[in-house]
Amino acid sequence: MNKQTIITALLALVAMAGQAQVKCHVVGTVAEGTTSVELRIYRDGEDPKNSTLRSVVKNGRFECDVEDAQIERWHIVDFGEVMEKGMTLRSEVFFSEDGATVTIRLDGDKFDIQSTGKEYQAWHAMEQEAEAKFMPAYEKLDENDDAAMAELENEYHQWTLDYYKTHPMLGFLFELDGRLKGFHFNDTGLAAMLDIYHRQYPTLYPDHPVHQRIAEQEAVGYQICGRKYNDYDVRTIDGQQVRASEYYKNKLTLVICWASWCSPCIRDACDIIPIYNEYRNRGLNVFSLAHEFKSTDAMRKAVERHAFPWPCLVDLDDEFGMFKKHGTANSALFLIDRDGTIISVLNSVNELKAKLVEIFGE
Repeated sequence: MNKQTIITALLALVAMAGQAQVKCHVVGTVAEGTTSVELRIYRDGEDPKNSTLRSVVKNGRFECDVEDAQIERWHIVDFGEVMEKGMTLRSEVFFSEDGATVTIRLDGDKFDIQSTGKEYQAWHAMEQEAEAKFMPAYEKLDENDDAAMAELENEYHQWTLDYYKTHPMLGFLFELDGRLKGFHFNDTGLAAMLDIYHRQYPTLYPDHPVHQRIAEQEAVGYQICGRKYNDYDVRTIDGQQVRASEYYKNKLTLVICWASWCSPCIRDACDIIPIYNEYRNRGLNVFSLAHEFKSTDAMRKAVERHAFPWPCLVDLDDEFGMFKKHGTANSALFLIDRDGTIISVLNSVNELKAKLVEIFGE
């Protein structure tokens, strides 16, 4: 065997090692009386309609092998019900751990999943402990008591963060990865999760590609509550390219995300005008960012009709991708402190009023 042949053989072995697979076996049952339509299994981040793992239920049972390059989070969903009704409650996750047996039972609208894999067991133990701790209190809540509901949700989120700090697990990395990919402006726990990640998790499965995925999502520049408001290029209504920081630097600033085609956005902006007039001399600064397509004509008409008294900027045809980075397609309210930190994201004008009273007093 000559030198070139040996080198070629070694390279082939390295390539094979790089493509090493993990494989778990899924065994499922469907409870009697439960009508299943079409169960699909797919990797986190993929589209279930493109999945080739379509479990056929025979005599109340189904099974398949799930293979991947490494442990990943996978989903099982009743895709038939999604297509029929537009949504489904029949959705759950499991991990593709090598050699694990994943046992799935569908009863009514609920999947019960057990696994012999240690990482799924660690994540599932947290879920069970949380349910035992918080579900009794949740069931006693008056559904109209928003304050009590918010307090319980905050307690749950803090408990979860504390658990992740003291119980390092791959499930945390999957959860963070998923929340970054699906970033929404009112994900107020994301900054704390990122802090935990950078302090405690870089050495957990350091070669797993989830770390690269998290780094790539962080680099996008999402406007995350609790972190700095990322500066960006944008245009004025007349088409001049400017930096957003020209409109918020060193000022307590409300950023109004809106669109001329979004009636609730316009209504909220109109309701903010008297609030702005009340607080502008006390230090409140405002600018708006519109999500427009094809032209700014409709935006200009709305601005003139409603006499918006603040600077009106625009991202036309997603030129700068700003609405993705703000985690919304149209409406959102960001309150930025003078040092550039996003101190609050508001879900309503009433929340804005309450926050300003908290800052400025009555």
